[in-house]
Amino acid sequence: MRRLLFVGLLALWPAMAAAQASQFGVRGLGVPGRSLSTRAAGSSGAFGMFDAESGLNPAALSALVVMTANFNGTQSFRTAENPAGSESLRDSRFPHVAFGGPVPGTPLVVGLSYSTYANRDFTIASSDTLELRDVLVPVSDTLSSRGGLSDLRLAAAYKLRSRTAVGGAFHVITGSNRLESRRTFSDDQYLPVQQSAELSYAGVGVALGAVQQVGEGLWVAAIARSDGKAIVDRDSARVSQVDLPYTLGLGVRYRVGSRLDLATHGIFRTWSGANSDLLASGGTGADNTFEAAIGGEYIGDPRRPYRRPIRFGARYATLPFPLQPGVQPTEFAVSIGSGVRFAQDRAGIDLSVEHLWRSAGDFEERAFVVFVGVGVRP
Repeated sequence: MRRLLFVGLLALWPAMAAAQASQFGVRGLGVPGRSLSTRAAGSSGAFGMFDAESGLNPAALSALVVMTANFNGTQSFRTAENPAGSESLRDSRFPHVAFGGPVPGTPLVVGLSYSTYANRDFTIASSDTLELRDVLVPVSDTLSSRGGLSDLRLAAAYKLRSRTAVGGAFHVITGSNRLESRRTFSDDQYLPVQQSAELSYAGVGVALGAVQQVGEGLWVAAIARSDGKAIVDRDSARVSQVDLPYTLGLGVRYRVGSRLDLATHGIFRTWSGANSDLLASGGTGADNTFEAAIGGEYIGDPRRPYRRPIRFGARYATLPFPLQPGVQPTEFAVSIGSGVRFAQDRAGIDLSVEHLWRSAGDFEERAFVVFVGVGVRP
């Protein structure tokens, strides 16, 4: 009965009256996360394949020359529109934390990071009319979810020579969704009904990456990752499993001169492997996704490159979990950012702002996302 009620409430999604966080996180496993530092987010993720403080490419760790800790938080302000109306929403998160540095006396660099793998934090409400004892009774339903999936990464990079670096990572994917549904009746002869459940997830993945300098001021990076399956338990009882995607990515970075650095990447993920698993659970399935980003960093004073550089970028991506069957959500974003280093380059603060648009049929969302990153080099 609990499963039927949860699935039934999700089926009422087109009649939604309100939502918390992103409405595109209701289906499937939620909105996929992006394991980026605030610095990389300022370029819409274009430098993510080369950024040592991001969790995208393990080979990028080779750029760390001292032990570094990086903490990142976001504050989003969004407006959601759907057939039920519009709503203004906001939420705060800590999507990425990383720590790493070189192993003394070796060309090896190791790192540990925590990132959001998928966010499924929402509240939806709908209304309907049921026939009870030959009488039409209006009812109000609310379904809330708190949680999502997290990605814990242990990675290492090795410099083969001055122009080549390779890396590998082991990922532990875990997390939970605390679900609660509530139904109230307009007729006080009927008592409210409330049910709750907790879904927990567990899986492992591996990744390989490389960074190669192919010319003066030109670098190429590549990643390949497999995340296997996520085991799903409901209230400690095994209920299903979901295939997680393979990830393939390619990035290019070109330093135009001492003041301007440009980068771009494309990332493909095979989320369609989860399609049959999600359909069997009453969902709308999953589609493969593609992400493309382009961005740059302009340095005003090459002698002090970490003093308020200007970062900029744009990104286009598809999302894996349709709100309605056959309509794949898309998103487009532009971003800008900067930062400053102080205390003899032992600490720094980065700030980025992203303007994001998401759409899928009659469902639209606009958001401003503020990223704040703090880096420490003890």
